[in-house]
Amino acid sequence: MTDPIQVRPITAAETLPLRMSVLRPNRPVDVARFPEDDAPTTRHFGAFRDGQLVGIASLLRAEMPERPGMPAIQLRGMATAPEVRGQGFGRALILACLAFAREHGRPLLWCNARTGAVGFYRKLGFEIVGTEFIVPDVGPHFRMWVRPNEAARV
Repeated sequence: MTDPIQVRPITAAETLPLRMSVLRPNRPVDVARFPEDDAPTTRHFGAFRDGQLVGIASLLRAEMPERPGMPAIQLRGMATAPEVRGQGFGRALILACLAFAREHGRPLLWCNARTGAVGFYRKLGFEIVGTEFIVPDVGPHFRMWVRPNEAARV
């Protein structure tokens, strides 16, 4: 029997292999680095199976364009290894992100979700804002958001 899902803080450097393979395949490593990665308020989380990093999520302080003035956290670089999809690792990461937002008094968590991931986020309480848009060199996305205090905790 395998260990349960473990989620813990990781470094920006630890996110890069999954960011590269899942989010930016066949691209230079620079496109997988975010300008805010090393900001003191940015946090990175990893989901582990048997000690192996299989999921990542990064959180940075950034207002959602549609809610100016509201303290918010942006979820970026969310990815799980293809072999563990559907096994709860992504959900565990989102729950950790929601807990972090609650603990830090951020009433809003938002992301630019790839169109194919919208159903995943909806199951966790996220709502779409606006219409589909294209992120250059990445593809179609929707902006989504959730209020951490009202979102799933289980």
